[in-house]
Amino acid sequence: MSAPDLEPSPIGRMPLASLTWDAQPARAGVVVLVLHGGAIEGREPNHPWSHNVARLVPFGLALKRVPGPIAVARLRFRYRGWNGDEQSPVVDTRWALAQLRARYPDAPIALVGHSMGGRAAMYAADEPGVRLVLGLAPWIEEGDPRPENGQRTVIIHGDRDVICPLWASRRTVEALHAGGHTASLVRVARSDHAMLVRGLLWQALVSDVVASAFATELGGSGEPRSGPIGAAVARVVRERRPIIDI
Repeated sequence: MSAPDLEPSPIGRMPLASLTWDAQPARAGVVVLVLHGGAIEGREPNHPWSHNVARLVPFGLALKRVPGPIAVARLRFRYRGWNGDEQSPVVDTRWALAQLRARYPDAPIALVGHSMGGRAAMYAADEPGVRLVLGLAPWIEEGDPRPENGQRTVIIHGDRDVICPLWASRRTVEALHAGGHTASLVRVARSDHAMLVRGLLWQALVSDVVASAFATELGGSGEPRSGPIGAAVARVVRERRPIIDI
């Protein structure tokens, strides 16, 4: 697969975006694209072992275990930072979505993005086929686009995040909800921006929201698991509540 073309970086090489497939069935009922975080600025290339990239590996593996014909791909952005214009991760995300559509032209797409990846997911929500935008402690700025073309938006955010403010996620969800769009915020008590505190909970929420939201496409019942996680997912997917605490 070819990645977006750019001028050589200052260190004399051309970083390339790349896709890693955690699940690639012959036919997919849904395709999930996982987007890692980054920084405001940064021309350094990302590597598979970079902490911001590696942090999303468990989420790819959790999604892989969702029952049914699910395809899961993790995108590694060319550059560590947002940077803007042609060096923005949005360019990489749109390139990756084109690859996903070529491989699975009829499958709906879910975008799962952490921090900077969550912001890129919001920007790319207007791409054909995107049905779910799932932001994990997303970086959201005033004036950023919102998913307003029939997609479901779900944001999961720790209440002890000191990097990306919880209030920005709440403001986004409330604005979407007020505009008649399907949007929910799940506030994770005692958790941080890196999703390390209560990490298994984050992974379970992500995989269960995807499984429940695409139950028909995956051939499942959509019945949430028992306990607090299942209750939170039911409030998101079935009851469409705007704010949920767990």
